[in-house]
Amino acid sequence: MMQSRKIQRLLQDLAHADASKRRNAAEVLAEADERAVYPLLRALRDENHGVQDAAMRSLIAIGGETVAYMVLPLLREDSYLRNTAMIMLRDIGPVTVPFLYPLLNDKDDDVRKFSIDLMIDIQFDVDAEKIVPMLKDPNANVRASAAKALGLLGFQEAVPQLVAILSDEEWVCFSALEALGALRDEAAVAPIVALLTGDSVTIRYAAIETLGKIGSPLAQGALEQHMQTADDMEKAAALKSLLQIGITPTVPGTVDLLISMFREGDWDERFIALRGLAELKDPKAVRTVIDISGSLEPSDPEAEDRLYMIRSALREFATCVALIDVLTDPSIRFRGRVIAIEQIGELKCEQAISHLIKCIEVDVRDVRRASVKALAGINDQESTTALIDAVDDYDSHVRKAAVTALGQISDPRSFEPVLQMVQVEKYQDVLEEAVKALVNIDRAAVAARMDVFDERVRGIVAPYLQEAS
Repeated sequence: MMQSRKIQRLLQDLAHADASKRRNAAEVLAEADERAVYPLLRALRDENHGVQDAAMRSLIAIGGETVAYMVLPLLREDSYLRNTAMIMLRDIGPVTVPFLYPLLNDKDDDVRKFSIDLMIDIQFDVDAEKIVPMLKDPNANVRASAAKALGLLGFQEAVPQLVAILSDEEWVCFSALEALGALRDEAAVAPIVALLTGDSVTIRYAAIETLGKIGSPLAQGALEQHMQTADDMEKAAALKSLLQIGITPTVPGTVDLLISMFREGDWDERFIALRGLAELKDPKAVRTVIDISGSLEPSDPEAEDRLYMIRSALREFATCVALIDVLTDPSIRFRGRVIAIEQIGELKCEQAISHLIKCIEVDVRDVRRASVKALAGINDQESTTALIDAVDDYDSHVRKAAVTALGQISDPRSFEPVLQMVQVEKYQDVLEEAVKALVNIDRAAVAARMDVFDERVRGIVAPYLQEAS
């Protein structure tokens, strides 16, 4: 605890002519006790912004019921002091809450709203039941804040009262819908569905979104019917809500809407669209999905998870024809081409072999490597020939992929080319894969030719021969 003498000296410095001394005193008083509260409150009116800021921070640091109680009157001051008070009361936290309840009955509309806004910010130890009567407040802004608070606080008992204000002013209704979406109570579905025939575009759109958040199948019929007559914006919103509920509609134009959602939405919306596309299994979406996927940066920490979701969805609706169309489209980014090639490999598209062989000749290493792996999965005569040619690639990653594939295929035609590669390969990891491939292709031939290997290669070969014996 700071000594009384030091506190007195700092309190004197709060009135010093030098602003830097006043600011320093305000900062250090953060370690003081309640004796510093009133002087720091006065320092909030200092002409120097640095002093004001230091005083605010010190009051927050001292905290407690005394500070909270003494800050409350600032809610009636000018905008600067009012906003400062809001910050302090919020940061002081739950001890503030009991002082806010009496303000719900204040004559000032703004004060009533501020008290609810602070409960929204603090949330801990808030008695939501005390906020419910505010849904009938004479001021619309207060009613809207009360609705928002009840949703954020998760107060399920308020659902009937929130439903009752769906007929209120537009802004209040919007806040009630937001709260009902958070509470996810099926009892609200029917009253919200009734809003779909209203005149307000804003409310109709918010009602559609809220039905998706509630996630009840009870909304299915109304949303599907709304899709028949709505404009494109509301139709897309209804589709998104149906997908959130777990229903993929089959009305005309659904696939186009999903493609548009994937192209223009954020990633949360894109994942929703992917689920619908995977269920409808329409290959028309393949190009758009792969093109946008190709824009993902590997350095993005979320890229890996996003690509996993995309690849999983593509397995459901990508076809060989659609993937070949993507592969032959020069406008597709190279990362998108890699994704298409990987899917071709998984589907073992024999009709894509000639296109994959051409991809082995492009300049982009990742495309060549992916093509080698895809050809290994297809595994036919033409594929093997192309893989044999790839063991001479100038990039070590491609060579490694090629010899790994040849080892899996174990075609005797590849033995001599891989053997020749072993004689000149410089990279240890590639050399080990090549040796492993040789043993897989013809162990006896490798054992018979031990004398052609130099000492380094023999050291790698020997353990693999022992493992295979």
